[in-house]
Amino acid sequence: MLKKQIICYLILISLISFGFKILVSDFSTPVNSDNLEYALFAIAHTNNDFSQSSHRGMGWSVFTSAFFGLINSENFLDYSITIKSLSIMIGISSIPMIYLIGRKFFDDRYSLVLASLFAFEPHLNYNSTLGLTEPIFILSMLGAFYFILNKNTRLITISLLLAGIAYWMRLNGFWVFFAISIIYFIIQKKSWKFLGHYIIGVGVFLLIISPILVERNEEFGDPFYSVYKDTIFAGDYESLLSAIGTGEKISVFDYVEKNGIFAFFNTYIIVGLFNTLNATSSLTLPYLFLLIPFGIIFSFRAFDQNTNFIKSNWILILTSIGFLVFTMAIVPDRRFVLHLLPILMIFSVIPMQRVVEYGLNTFSFSRKQKDIFLIGVIITIIILSTFVIIRYIPDSELENEKLEFSEFAIENLDGVILREYEGSLDYVQYLVIHESFKNYKINSDILDDSDIMFEINSAPKGETVYELIKDGEKYDLKYIISKENPGSINPFMDNLYYDYEKYDYIEKFFDSDEYGFEKLKIKVFEINYDKFNNLSD
Repeated sequence: MLKKQIICYLILISLISFGFKILVSDFSTPVNSDNLEYALFAIAHTNNDFSQSSHRGMGWSVFTSAFFGLINSENFLDYSITIKSLSIMIGISSIPMIYLIGRKFFDDRYSLVLASLFAFEPHLNYNSTLGLTEPIFILSMLGAFYFILNKNTRLITISLLLAGIAYWMRLNGFWVFFAISIIYFIIQKKSWKFLGHYIIGVGVFLLIISPILVERNEEFGDPFYSVYKDTIFAGDYESLLSAIGTGEKISVFDYVEKNGIFAFFNTYIIVGLFNTLNATSSLTLPYLFLLIPFGIIFSFRAFDQNTNFIKSNWILILTSIGFLVFTMAIVPDRRFVLHLLPILMIFSVIPMQRVVEYGLNTFSFSRKQKDIFLIGVIITIIILSTFVIIRYIPDSELENEKLEFSEFAIENLDGVILREYEGSLDYVQYLVIHESFKNYKINSDILDDSDIMFEINSAPKGETVYELIKDGEKYDLKYIISKENPGSINPFMDNLYYDYEKYDYIEKFFDSDEYGFEKLKIKVFEINYDKFNNLSD
């Protein structure tokens, strides 16, 4: 296939991918969750505030700040649009990179198929519109992987440089360095130059990440500090949130002493591995769930691929999972495993290659007929992706109702409210900061630094309504939000939406139906502790 043809195909694939991304983009509403924090960090960087976050990597916000510096606007929405647009463009720029990696495993035809699988994957497309770190982390990871697959040992320097950038993007991105190092020692011929180039590469890696390590050590007394480092062994997500809220530190030894080694193995290995695989498998619809299992099987007898490269792909996957299991045991967020998809896609192309190149030979297919078959496969992938991605089309009515409820909360709630994780309070921080966002300081608490009368707290915990309210009393918990559709955190509290009248000490404060909301179905309840304590007595 001619180089011009390949470039044209890659442009076409990128344009279709761009279309998917625009379909699910929402530029009418501001960033309002994790992406809000990244945007505020970037704005703080433009004011020369490069303090380290207690829980996030700073690479994405530092990169974004270079573009925010070109903006001089009093409208925060302009910055929201910019960070979302940058995320989309980085997602698009990863398509040629995955093609280049594909060329290490396949010819140009199947490398284009791999690029198509990546470009049309609905979850990756949706995520790339949000202004989060995943697109740039995936790009840096893929870049590091590409250069390590080259025979030239000098390229280990570039590979580890990109591994350093991956660490800038995510504090748990250190696994990329370990994976690249293992791959290097397995696939490269051993010599003094081989070792010398690796030492130089490690030096570059340490040079890249040293500003983070030095700054974190100065601010927190630990170069590898993260707030989750002291709480990940809480045992479950609710306890982790409670530990963060109270400032409690829980080590692995504390967990083992309290629960035993077998409970540790079950929670942090068995459950962590299950959650990782379960979250990854949930991302394989609508087509990868058929291809990946066969690809994994064929990878053990891959006669058309370089054996060392197949091993390298496995190392990348297994190293990542090894670093993920502890986190996924407690916080099974699908965002944490998104980067596994492009690596697994490499294996998913192998069964397609086997069927086309060897299976169709049974029917004496010509090269042209095989190419038509591949085009048909790509068209099918586009159709299947369309059916999945339309569920991510923004619901502007729902977002406007969230914004309206956030305004209500700011104006009417007075006291501590239990943190709600399904989005009803998404826009509170934006509403508080949108007039003074240019003065934001990293690690400052937006709500604590504001004049609003309520506080969001995640510390109270319990297994029942009674237990949570009893625990919440010591935090002065006053309000509870209950949703029509139960969420994953404290789902028993959402049952109050229908049966709150069973509890004399629960009084309805807000009902979205009474305010004419069509999409956001929530109720806010106020706790009457006089009645609660009388009942307890």
